[in-house]
Amino acid sequence: MKYFQDKTSPDWPGWLAFLFLINLFVKILPLFQGVMIHPDAPVYLWSAQSLEQGNIPGAIKAYPMLFYPFLVMCVHKLGLDWHAAGRAISVAASCLAFFPFFSLAKRFSPGWPAIIITMVFVLLPEYNSIAFAAIRDPLYLCLSLYSVYFAVCFAERKELKWFIGVILFSICIPFLRVEGIVVSLVILGWSCVGFIRRFDSNGRMWAVAVMAGLFAVLFYIFSFSEIGRDLLRLDQVAAILQQFSTPPPSVAYYLNTLDELAHNKVPDGFGNNFWQVIERNWPWIYGIGMLRMFESNLGWPLILLGMIGVKDALRVRQTGLMLSVLFVANMLVILAKYLYSGSMEGRVMLFPAVLWLLFAGAAISAVAAYMSEKAGSLIICKKLNVVILLGLLLTLPLGYKSVSMDYNINIPVIPESCCWVKDQVLTDEKDWQIWVNMRTMVWFLERQDVRQIGPEDKRKVFNILKRSKKPVVVILLLNRRDDNDIILMNKLVEEKAFSSKVFNDQEDEKNFVVAVWHTAVGNTSPP
Repeated sequence: MKYFQDKTSPDWPGWLAFLFLINLFVKILPLFQGVMIHPDAPVYLWSAQSLEQGNIPGAIKAYPMLFYPFLVMCVHKLGLDWHAAGRAISVAASCLAFFPFFSLAKRFSPGWPAIIITMVFVLLPEYNSIAFAAIRDPLYLCLSLYSVYFAVCFAERKELKWFIGVILFSICIPFLRVEGIVVSLVILGWSCVGFIRRFDSNGRMWAVAVMAGLFAVLFYIFSFSEIGRDLLRLDQVAAILQQFSTPPPSVAYYLNTLDELAHNKVPDGFGNNFWQVIERNWPWIYGIGMLRMFESNLGWPLILLGMIGVKDALRVRQTGLMLSVLFVANMLVILAKYLYSGSMEGRVMLFPAVLWLLFAGAAISAVAAYMSEKAGSLIICKKLNVVILLGLLLTLPLGYKSVSMDYNINIPVIPESCCWVKDQVLTDEKDWQIWVNMRTMVWFLERQDVRQIGPEDKRKVFNILKRSKKPVVVILLLNRRDDNDIILMNKLVEEKAFSSKVFNDQEDEKNFVVAVWHTAVGNTSPP
């Protein structure tokens, strides 16, 4: 019995391999299910293709932050196709991110809580939904975690090699996401203060002067050229900073629209109190929306555990405070970006969610001790048993959601229809106007000028086809189970003003594609 306990203790080296294999499995599982290309992937892949051709302006036009496209280009040269190269980087980054997180978890929640919270990290559904995709987010999360890990190691050991690691990894973060600028500044600033403290008073003055000079030179280099500003999106950041004194454009638009509704179209007896609440508290409303998206990444149990664990994490001198400052700074910059961009996706909140997991892990032991103390002398309520029970309650729902997640599974009729349109309709030299209702279609069409029809605007396709003065092609993914989609398909096929073609997959009981097109001079016939 003693042998069994030793083998399953948290100090068992096999835990690292066991957790890593689970992490690898859940990260690559969607690839075996035939997942479609991510809607955001084409812009990065087009930028990488332009880089390979030496077309720097074209690469910047496709996507200005060239760090990730450059890596895709390098991996593509190893023999992988473009999409596989992007996916290979993301899967590798998602797997490598496991190691710094596990090391950080052991510092803030040693023992079984470190195993549990690492398993939570491995099973995060939002993370697993993009870990295999050819997008920049997995690499951003990986480099950010390594930067935090090196900063923690430097704070503990004061060795120069860890400080060099902080510098190298932190410099890369802003090239992937705009909010990475703040993440990099916090981590670098914290580590630089620790580095300067190693010297005497005169040495500190020289160290501050040298670091300030290097920072000024780097900032000048990147701000001097248009490519440098695009790499860090400095122009976008400057524009947001200049607009802080006024409401964001999207907010102003919706406030004006709601003001018109509140004063002109309110039924008798309804009043406009709801409008006044929105008008006076819109920053708080946006903040609540952002917190709700943060909660959707973790769930309320982990949110509450994190609130309890912040105090315990702060007891880890220096590094606990750095994590707290990093979390708050990241949340603030995401809120600012959210306000001025008008939209936000769940994956933007992944890095602060991962930081929060470290706080949640720090609370597991304290919560288990409190529950076992209150529960009395029952065997099941011993502290270790409570810890394991908490681990099961935290991980099982996430594991089920990750394994059963409804991924964007590949639909064969999409590449089939898009390649047919590309080869049969768009081969002439006409200036075609192309519309789709699914963003993944643009990759198969190999056209960067494609326009998108919103999910609720499919019926507007008739206006688009009839009013455009240019040759038009529209490709619609429709649902066989939706009566409205069937009616729309029949009308498109029966319409005499333009040509159409329906693509069906006999094994697909849900999806089909309708491609319609017309020229500005009148009717056409299928090629």
